[in-house]
Amino acid sequence: MAQADAAAFFRDAPPRVVIEIIRRLPARSVLRLRSVCKLLRDVASYQPLLAAVHLLHPPQPLICFGRDACPDRYIRLRDYCVEALHLHLRSDDMLLRPILRFTDNEYYDFIDNIQGADAPPIYAFSKDHIIYYGEGEEAGGGGQGQHYPRITVHASIDGLLLVSFINIWYICNPATRQWVALPDLSNCTVIGLYAHVSSGEYRVLVHTGQDDGATWTRYYVLRVGAEEARGIGRPIPPPATLHAGSLGIGLDPVSLSPPVQLRRNLHWPPQERQGYHMLVFDTEAEVFSWMSSPDPIISSREGSMQLLEMGRKLAMSVSKVGRPTLELWRLEDYRNEIWVQIYRIRIPVMEIPDLHYIDWFPHVVSPQGDVLIECSNKLLLHCDRNGNLLRKFQFREEAPVVRHTLKETLLPHAIFLEPKIADGDVEPPFFEGL
Repeated sequence: MAQADAAAFFRDAPPRVVIEIIRRLPARSVLRLRSVCKLLRDVASYQPLLAAVHLLHPPQPLICFGRDACPDRYIRLRDYCVEALHLHLRSDDMLLRPILRFTDNEYYDFIDNIQGADAPPIYAFSKDHIIYYGEGEEAGGGGQGQHYPRITVHASIDGLLLVSFINIWYICNPATRQWVALPDLSNCTVIGLYAHVSSGEYRVLVHTGQDDGATWTRYYVLRVGAEEARGIGRPIPPPATLHAGSLGIGLDPVSLSPPVQLRRNLHWPPQERQGYHMLVFDTEAEVFSWMSSPDPIISSREGSMQLLEMGRKLAMSVSKVGRPTLELWRLEDYRNEIWVQIYRIRIPVMEIPDLHYIDWFPHVVSPQGDVLIECSNKLLLHCDRNGNLLRKFQFREEAPVVRHTLKETLLPHAIFLEPKIADGDVEPPFFEGL
């Protein structure tokens, strides 16, 4: 009866009503609605409508955290979660939605479990181990080893995520659960994922070499679907040779300093190793160059800088641990490199008791000036650009980490139509249970 009523509603409803419903739903829910009636299946497969839904769905910040998967202390399982936060949804029921999830036994003890009651854990040996989604056992079964994340989200573009699980790398669309495997990139530093506009391909930019500049740092481009990366050296046009030595030091990993693609250029936030200038990569010509940052950033050389797109222009947020003032700049004149401060946001710390006597770090995560504050007491606070506290989320076992944004899409991607790299590719385990 319920399915018949739903089918009748979608059959008789005006097209604009159907579009508004689909616009407010997560992409995954739209796919589930396709089973209701043939009419909706036809609507959901209509390419112009899918494009409209893609454009109307705003990018959503990804929240990464770990939690106990089972309340029974004798069943030692832990969830590693990546969820999307809908910043402007009025209902609290769908604010946080699962994107990826993986359950692992990280508390395995080789002595206590000699009878084999618990399965051993899986260790993720990845060079990019700066971001932890929960601390597990030390690699190697003890001693002075390091903790490694089970699953790491490295980059996001056009609804696609670049994800690593142990030493297996994937490009996946969480909304459609499509995926393609990549070669192992653990021995490289991944610095970017971008769309190659002229060919319609997606490519990963990496570099090899030590961060101290003692060895020759080389840059490589991996086409999604290819088995090997192609070397491009350290290409720099003659006008940009002033900062040429900075390329020899390399860049921070993409999971720590995500770039933003605007038209055909990939832009990185100012980094210390680049003299706080903004590095730019022309994805068509495959050459590097530099742009100026806002003057206060170059002069002060402090704070954390993040890039975002704002009305088809480049924007940069500046924040610092425990500092209540945030800035949002926009690049008004790209050719002449003229930056204008759009917002100066002040968090009223004295009016928010949750920020007293703890460590906290704010992020500007939207062009509207939304601020997410990571707190050491396992809280995540959401404020508007006027400093008003809108919502707070309490996490139980682990403080959340804000990383990247995801713009969900149902648009088809040609990369999922190509055959897998090898017959032995392993299906991603982080779609289970979603």
